[in-house]
Amino acid sequence: MNRWGKLGIVLAGYLLAVVASVVAVAIYDRRFTAADNQTMGGMIAGGEMIYGAGVFFFFSLAPTGLALWFLRRSRASWSWFSSGCLAFAALGLVAALTILFVRGTTTRGPWLMVAELFGLAQMLGSPLWIAGFVLFALLAPYRDLRRRMFAALAIEVVIGACGLVYFLMTAPPI
Repeated sequence: MNRWGKLGIVLAGYLLAVVASVVAVAIYDRRFTAADNQTMGGMIAGGEMIYGAGVFFFFSLAPTGLALWFLRRSRASWSWFSSGCLAFAALGLVAALTILFVRGTTTRGPWLMVAELFGLAQMLGSPLWIAGFVLFALLAPYRDLRRRMFAALAIEVVIGACGLVYFLMTAPPI
């Protein structure tokens, strides 16, 4: 199969994931009356957004796996991807360490707030990133790319440890 056929199959899979998400949210929305929408419309909309995103992410696992399968022998794609994963993990470590070291300061600029938000997201998402980097390291077709993924994995483990330290330091005494 040529590359355009593979691209078409992957894009069709993502389109089906969008359709499944829209249909699932439409079915979920039928449970609420007009009075419900009037009194708690924001809560319903938030729930629908989270539910729709979850359905989309679940159904997009298949086309994503298929895309990775199609790209398994493309060194350029894997090189770009592994470098991006390493940069993502390194920036996450900087952001997580920022949270730990600026703790207690009262004046914070907007860039520092963005770094803290990114660091918090990295710390909370570290189990997911660790699992993803393990999977990608196992799928990487070449040794140097595998090493990059394992380096990103090691950085994510450090971020997870930073998260444990941060949340244990901020936990109220029992």
